[in-house]
Amino acid sequence: MANEKNLLLVDDNDKYAKILSDYFQKKNYSIDRAYDGKEALEMLEKNGVDYYDIILTDITMESQLAGLTFLKKARKMGYKGKTIIASTGFNYSIAMIFAPLFLNHLKVDYLIPKTSILNHQIEFYPCKFLPKKEREVIL
Repeated sequence: MANEKNLLLVDDNDKYAKILSDYFQKKNYSIDRAYDGKEALEMLEKNGVDYYDIILTDITMESQLAGLTFLKKARKMGYKGKTIIASTGFNYSIAMIFAPLFLNHLKVDYLIPKTSILNHQIEFYPCKFLPKKEREVIL
């Protein structure tokens, strides 16, 4: 496909991963999926830190290397692309307000509440204090 972009999806939940993959494939992204942070780091090492335009990761996964630790390591490796975090923790408005304070050092671009994924109405919140949702984001 012309102008196809590459996205690394890191999520151990098949249901969320399928919905997100379908959404981004319609937006002309090629998806590589990792089930945990360890596998995602291996993909970054294999393909190079400049290969992926976006990393979309869950925060909590049933593994030794979850989302935030993975993002720290990816940034340390030199990844400079966009990052999106999807989490059930963002289903609560209070978490959306304070999350940017804790995620600022990871240079996270957007937050996605997982309820919006299950509803197939994916909402992107810029990772900044008092974010407002955006339905369509040009990534």
